[in-house]
This record gives sequence, structure tokens and C-alpha cells, in this order.
Amino acid sequence: MKLFPLDLFHKKHSRNQKKKSNEEIRECNGIDYPLDIWFIISEYIKPEAIGKFACICRSSYYVTTTAKFWFHLYKTYYKFVPGIPERLQPHWMVLRHELRLCVIRTLHYSYFAERSISNYVSQLQQREPHSLVKRQCSLMWHKTGLNRWYFFFKLKEISRICNGTLIQQNKNIYEQMNDVERAEKINGNPEEGCKLLRVRSVKYSKLPFVIGLILQKLSVTLMPGLKYLRLKLEFGTSDLPNALTNQVILNYVNDYEVLDWWHPRYPHQDTISHLYEIGSTVHLTSNDTWE
Repeated sequence: MKLFPLDLFHKKHSRNQKKKSNEEIRECNGIDYPLDIWFIISEYIKPEAIGKFACICRSSYYVTTTAKFWFHLYKTYYKFVPGIPERLQPHWMVLRHELRLCVIRTLHYSYFAERSISNYVSQLQQREPHSLVKRQCSLMWHKTGLNRWYFFFKLKEISRICNGTLIQQNKNIYEQMNDVERAEKINGNPEEGCKLLRVRSVKYSKLPFVIGLILQKLSVTLMPGLKYLRLKLEFGTSDLPNALTNQVILNYVNDYEVLDWWHPRYPHQDTISHLYEIGSTVHLTSNDTWE
């Protein structure tokens, strides 16, 4: 279709208006919705989408730090399963202390246990056990079972210095929380950033003391005969490879696994008595306790 000069003028004018409108939208700071709206939206958030919801804005993040949010999540998705600790059952969930920790653990006993997402599982297998490197050993112990030995290493993520912007943002968010919410420590989690390496072997291995040291390297190889594995863990006083001080070598290993703090087999205070076979013992070094 042939355009006349007037048509060209209107088309150009329309493009300029659209361009100006887009620039105004980009310069706009956005709409600050009332906090009540974010609470309403949060009632429709599934457990696997909580992280994404919290990253939308400060208000959505604040919602995920409240008791109301976690109580609603618990009531919506709680389902009794055999073996769930008493602390995670409804008659105990009236306590707000470490509420977020307890709700997340409950979800991994029931909700997430019923959903096997192949992509998620494969990603976990790819990054473990090497996800333990550059973590600090805060606890180690061993136990004996039926013709086998179990070795445990609790490794905690080393805190990094956050940039000033992130610190200021977190400070502003927590300033919005009232004193009651802070005092109840809803979001308290002494196991935050912790992983547990659990190794099963057919023979006992004498190990050096590595509590307080940082895991620098980890390797898994086959032993002669190709029947058992050998795990080699190299620890040092820092996360630099040239600061190696101690080596832990575990021979005749059947298998091993890495457990996050939310895993049902992770040894919390309310589950540690149920993790081991009857009659077995847990050997801790002196003055070692759960953090």
C-alpha cells in the first residue's frame, strides 16, 4: 500500500510516542503493592517455588520470614509419614522457635519425598561429593554396625564477606520486622550451610583429627580388585591447596553419601537416636557437641 505524506507523519509520530512511553516505563521505579497482597499471593506458592517468590522484591522476601507464612505452608502440605520425628508433628508445631527449619524438614519427609524429579536428582549427583570442598570440618565421629564401619564428617560452609549493598538491604529488611518476630527466632537454623559426609566401609581406618580444618581436595578411586572404593580427603588451615596439613584416607569403602541439613537422614538432635542400629554407639571426641 502506498503511503501519503500525512500517513508517514502519523506513523512516525506513533513510533516516537511508543519509544517515549517505553523509556518512561524503564525509568519508572515500579509499583509498591501493599504487604497484604503479598501475603495473599504467598498462600498459592508451592514449596519448590519459595526461593523464586522471595527474590521478587523486598516485600515478598519479608513475607517468607514471618511465622504466618511458614504456619500456612505447614498446614497446607503436612502429611504424616512413618518415622517422622515427634518435633515435626502438629502438636509440637505451635512453637515458633526455628519454625522455618522445622517446616522445611517436614516437607522433605513428605512433600519432596513423593516427588522424584529426575533433572533435580541428576544435578545433585553431578555436584556431589565435590560440593564439600572448601568447607570446614566442625564435627567428626564413627560407629560400628554389623560387620561394617560408618564414618561421619560434618562440614560447614565458610561464611564470606558480603558486599555493602547486600548488607544494607538485609538491614533494611530486618528493620521492618517487629521485636516479637526477631525475639522468637523464627528463621533460626544452627545447621544452616552444613552438609554431612557419611561413608560406609567394611574395615576400620584410623583417622587423624581434622576438626577445624578446611577440606581442600577430595578424590574417589577404585581399590585393587575393583570391588571397593578409596576416599581421600585432604585438609588444611585454609582453602588454598598449598596449605595441606592432614590427609584422611578411607579404604574398603562400600558407598558414601552427602546429606544436606534438610535431609531426613541428617542427624538432628531429634533424630540422632534413630539413625543407627540398635546396640551401636556413636564415638565423639572430647568436648564435641552439635552446634
